[in-house]
Amino acid sequence: MNFLPLHMKLASLFVVGLGLALFTTVAGTNIMVLLLLLTTPWAWGGFKFEDTQKTETLKFLGLIVAICLWDLTCNLIAGHSWLEASRAVVHDMRTFGFIVFLWPLFTNVSFARLAMWALFGMVIALATANLLLVLIGYLPPGKYFWPTAPHMYGQTLVGLIFLLAQIQLSRSKFSWQLAVPMLLLIASLFIASERRTGYLQLAAGFIVWSALNYKRLFVGKYKWWIAFGGGAVFVAAALSPVVQSRMAMALVEVNQYLGQSSIERANNATSVGIRMQFYVSAWAVVIEHLWIGVGSIDFPVLFQQMNAGMGGVTNLAVFTNPHNEYIYILATKGIVGLVLYLAIFGQACRLAMLKKDEVQRIGLLVFVFLFMLSITTNSMMIDMEEGHFTMLILLIFLAPLNLNLTGSESMAASS
Repeated sequence: MNFLPLHMKLASLFVVGLGLALFTTVAGTNIMVLLLLLTTPWAWGGFKFEDTQKTETLKFLGLIVAICLWDLTCNLIAGHSWLEASRAVVHDMRTFGFIVFLWPLFTNVSFARLAMWALFGMVIALATANLLLVLIGYLPPGKYFWPTAPHMYGQTLVGLIFLLAQIQLSRSKFSWQLAVPMLLLIASLFIASERRTGYLQLAAGFIVWSALNYKRLFVGKYKWWIAFGGGAVFVAAALSPVVQSRMAMALVEVNQYLGQSSIERANNATSVGIRMQFYVSAWAVVIEHLWIGVGSIDFPVLFQQMNAGMGGVTNLAVFTNPHNEYIYILATKGIVGLVLYLAIFGQACRLAMLKKDEVQRIGLLVFVFLFMLSITTNSMMIDMEEGHFTMLILLIFLAPLNLNLTGSESMAASS
């Protein structure tokens, strides 16, 4: 740290603050990102892309610039002024844009690792504290001791579980320093969080993570460890009254929605029912503006009109986010926008495959899979906390040439 230039020392302080603020305070998150952005002119001064990954990196950053420009274009086509369209880009696409601006900071390996451990250290601390408060009866399951717990909380726990598992897998010896946080995260997910998306992502993510590690996991001793670990987690989930009640509630809500009339569906206030109606109302907008969308500025009004036309008279009509980012991108930016959106994450995976650090490579691939699965019921880029979290993950795992998280170095980086 003493050998870093002043702007990197300041940026290191700000990125730690961002990691600590992201799950706790919106104002703190915005302030820390703004301060980070103020250091980027010095970071870009004299910066050069690493030759071996330059082409794929420029493609990735170029796609981000392209979707921001397309968002601007869609609103201009919809008849809005340059000022209005520019404001919409800043509001809706800022976390994508921040990736481009912050890129040179995160190419510094020490800086990227500091950001990662600050972020995930905070996640572990919050998950542990919340679990203890639930276990002692101070909080009921599904409630949080801090009021700004984001919707992606369950998904974040799952992503970190697989990251720690990947670090453990890359080590030659078993480490309790990794096993204990993993157990705490799993316990918090099953006992304290009540995040149904997290349960489903843990199951689906386990399959993907195992497939990415099949050369290790399904030979020798590891195949027994994977069978035992997967079986133990499955039994714990099956026996958890919290998991049972939440999943049973989801089935009830699905069946209730399917058995309702169109007017009843438009006024369904259950968690699953609202999402299913979101999809129906937003899809009605998509069908009428398939190729270029309606623009992000006009979408809220059209979305509300569609739901009201179906008989919606409850608070559902005031929502402007369909809680499915695929449908939202289609509705606001059309097929062109969705292709660009998917291409960004596809290119992120291509860039990840160039990373020699196994933890860095597979960690990013698993996170991208979890993002892509999560946005069928939530948003990862257009929502404030989720967008900044996705931004950090992509920067941390893609910008550095090598995070050096494999083996003993990973623990040294965290200490």
